[in-house]
Amino acid sequence: MKHIQKILKKSKIIKASPSDTLSKVLGKLKSSHDAAFIFDKSKKFLGIINPYYAMIKTSAFDGDMKVEHALFHPPHIQTTDSLERIVKLMNESKVHYLPVFDDKNKFIGITSARRVLAFMRTLSVAKTKISKIGHTRKGRVLTVLMTDPISKAQSLFKEYKTSKIVAVDKNGKLRGIVSHYDLIPYLIAPGKRSQKGRRGEKPTFKQTPVKNYAKTLVLTMRESDTVADAIDNIIAKEIGSIILIDNESKPIGIVTTRDILDVLRFDKKKKPVKVTAKHQSKSYKVTFDDFVAYIDRQIQSKPYVSSAEIIYEEEKNGLFLRVHVHLVPVKGKLIVVSREGKDFSMLLQDVKEVVRRA
Repeated sequence: MKHIQKILKKSKIIKASPSDTLSKVLGKLKSSHDAAFIFDKSKKFLGIINPYYAMIKTSAFDGDMKVEHALFHPPHIQTTDSLERIVKLMNESKVHYLPVFDDKNKFIGITSARRVLAFMRTLSVAKTKISKIGHTRKGRVLTVLMTDPISKAQSLFKEYKTSKIVAVDKNGKLRGIVSHYDLIPYLIAPGKRSQKGRRGEKPTFKQTPVKNYAKTLVLTMRESDTVADAIDNIIAKEIGSIILIDNESKPIGIVTTRDILDVLRFDKKKKPVKVTAKHQSKSYKVTFDDFVAYIDRQIQSKPYVSSAEIIYEEEKNGLFLRVHVHLVPVKGKLIVVSREGKDFSMLLQDVKEVVRRA
């Protein structure tokens, strides 16, 4: 990349040694995508410590573990790499701070998602509307009530492999956001964080309500806002995600740093999704079209799937239904999701969930 100097950071890099404890190093970081760069005594780069890989993706580590046993080996950025490749490596590794090496493979600094965003702000893609971003999680917002136990949020983090969940009130209106990263201190030393409950009892960490951990100052935007607006807010507020809301202040989507960076990726070609519908009732068409659109979005976002086929069949005037989704992987065996039954809505919802998790 000819503009590598514009996104290169050489000083004030978070560094640590392999003998440091995991809790000490994680305490220096600010987000789940942040990273500390680990060097030995001879200043040789060994790897990074990243909250996502150290605490979110796995439960094998604890706070007293030495850094050398929890290292993640990130992709290396070369000074000749294109901006497109840098973005691809960041998004696929889920690490927004990557090491940069010169042509002699010598560590010369790091680059970050925020530095790429600041450079991206000067490009024409910054004028793109938020609603046009392909991977924005519109209509797929995971929520918990402020009064729910934090264990519910933990279950969602684990089940959906996500790092942020939106907190709402009983009317579904936005009240805050819960980040898995913010829970790390409690997960490392939960006994020190318990609080007194009624009658002098001490509820466990998992029993305490979401409102104790949710951040209520949340950055919100509308679908009509631009990528430039989102970049300005992310950089100014030093946050990694924005909640899209409707006119009633209800969350309808999330825009992440990853979503915005993905606008710069030009290596994506539309993956084919073939649809076959037999004896389809007119009354089901609109809902079925929405289902097809959802499956198509899922296919486009899954790097290991090359194409897909949706087969829909009705019998007995719509009283019995069958849905088959064939996912053709880049490598390996065909993945087949098949469901049949009488409840049209539940049938499609079940298939959507299975495909999403595939």
